[in-house]
Amino acid sequence: MLGILLAGLGAIVILQAQSLGKLRMIFCDVGQGDAILVITPGGREILVDGGPGSRVLGCLSNSVPFWDRTIDAVFLTHPQQDHMEGLVGVLANYKVKMIGTTGTRNQTALFNVWQKAAVDENTRMYTPKKGDKLILDSSQGSDVTIEILWPHFAESNSASRGKPSIALASEGKPSIEEWRANPPKDLNESSIVMRVTYGSICAYLTGDIPKEILQTVIDKPCQVLKVAHHGSKTGTNLEVLDAARPQLAIIQLGKNNRFGHPHKEVVDSLNSKGVKILRNDMLGTIEVETDGKSLSIKGQK
Repeated sequence: MLGILLAGLGAIVILQAQSLGKLRMIFCDVGQGDAILVITPGGREILVDGGPGSRVLGCLSNSVPFWDRTIDAVFLTHPQQDHMEGLVGVLANYKVKMIGTTGTRNQTALFNVWQKAAVDENTRMYTPKKGDKLILDSSQGSDVTIEILWPHFAESNSASRGKPSIALASEGKPSIEEWRANPPKDLNESSIVMRVTYGSICAYLTGDIPKEILQTVIDKPCQVLKVAHHGSKTGTNLEVLDAARPQLAIIQLGKNNRFGHPHKEVVDSLNSKGVKILRNDMLGTIEVETDGKSLSIKGQK
């Protein structure tokens, strides 16, 4: 069952599933890009970004049963090649029940391919915004929540295809239409930022959001931080780390990348705070698993 309810000024999306287990957060080794598969205790699968190329398909094949060809939700944090390209193949090979995207455009041929693939999927389209909360496995007594922390705008049109519109107070923020018509010059500023929580364990998934925004939206400590923008110095500073206070920092990046990621300042800042750093270029695909009380880590290498 998949439904959208309203609570205050935010939408609540409820996903219900069957069995109980542990929450798995799989940080796929896709090279220089992001792709994160979240599998709930009840078996729901949420994919956040798809990286460049098609390596995300191998990660999915290794992480879920071969007969499972359904993904409950796919999120594109922002429309850049190193987050978006792999999702085209995902839509071609899996049935996706819901697509979450702000609708920010990128005037490239790849974006047009992605947009056509999303339309052809004929699935529910959801526009995430600050204040939304996705509740997963609620009928099983093992709630996993995904809270949207960014972007922050007022919504005036429907949040999902074929559903009643959701009218929200503007709070002085741009409407979705204004956002899409005049997106940030830096597409990284449009990144969806979310917090995944299970029991007493939480994780920040940050896309490529700049540190100036990230330090304002983090409002509580979490054990896990997906380091923004592949470890670029534009995504992480001491203020971010002081707000998040992570135990684990996951950096999604490729070997010998031309950008020099991760930046030495970011690594030094993480080390100065005693944060354990896990990198895809060193460990391959990284899996963080939790029962809601403690964490365990698996790496391929």
